[in-house]
Amino acid sequence: MNGAGTRIAAIFNPHSGGGGYRRDVPLIFAALRGLGYQVEELQTEEPGDATRLAREAVAAGFDLVAAVGGDGTVNETINGLACSDVPLAIIPTGTVNVLAMELGIPLDPPDAVRLLGGDAGHISWIDLGLAGDRYFGLMAGVGMDAAVVASLHPAMKKALKEAAFAVQGLATYLTHEEPLIRVTSEERTVEGYFAVFGNSSNYGGAFGITPLADMRDGLLDVCVLKDKSFVSTVWYWTAALINAHIKHPKVEYFRTESARITTVEDGKEVLVQTDGELAGSLPMECKVVPRALRVVVP
Repeated sequence: MNGAGTRIAAIFNPHSGGGGYRRDVPLIFAALRGLGYQVEELQTEEPGDATRLAREAVAAGFDLVAAVGGDGTVNETINGLACSDVPLAIIPTGTVNVLAMELGIPLDPPDAVRLLGGDAGHISWIDLGLAGDRYFGLMAGVGMDAAVVASLHPAMKKALKEAAFAVQGLATYLTHEEPLIRVTSEERTVEGYFAVFGNSSNYGGAFGITPLADMRDGLLDVCVLKDKSFVSTVWYWTAALINAHIKHPKVEYFRTESARITTVEDGKEVLVQTDGELAGSLPMECKVVPRALRVVVP
């Protein structure tokens, strides 16, 4: 890629990764300018800012938008860029940086910046998922993991990083009753207590709930846990570490272009998360949007 004269809107979250990269952000911008880019620095202040800033960058005719942050910042930026012609560059400074891992983008910010210079990186495209009105690059989770996202304290996430989700997940399981949900698609109808709609094979830092998912196949992989017993739940998350869960009789795994998810019992709230950010509650439609995002990859 050639940065000479290229206008780049750099959206950055100073709190990503617990603020551990705050001092590196000026160095990242200096490195981009050293590659010849005209950099507009756009800091987020509150949830939703990155989406707004990305949309404004598209309208203003920027050549490229960079998300400098974690998966939350990247997800918001995606929601401002989806279905536009403006490519996304990811410079990861978050806790886990799952989408960067999925795309093979270096997790060290200086190496990610180097993708934007010379012949190191090129622009490709990926599908996106759409849950309700919110786009996602990785996955949408319905049920338990969304409840974990809703209750996870930022201080715990900063201190424990990936392990924070496991610790909060156990606490949520012990205190939160999961209602029965129904997933209805053209291929089949399934009832269960937890569902993931995967656009990517990577769910978290160490495992994948939808390990067969492909971000360029025009489909979402759906994984539904049909039993909520403690034994089944512990087994499910443990087996996912080695992709052994998808063939278990208590798990339904299939692919679809779209599905509608509802609660079986009226009056029961079930939350939905996309890429680790709350996206609303059921009922909700989830579908794939093919070739919806251009992105800089190695």
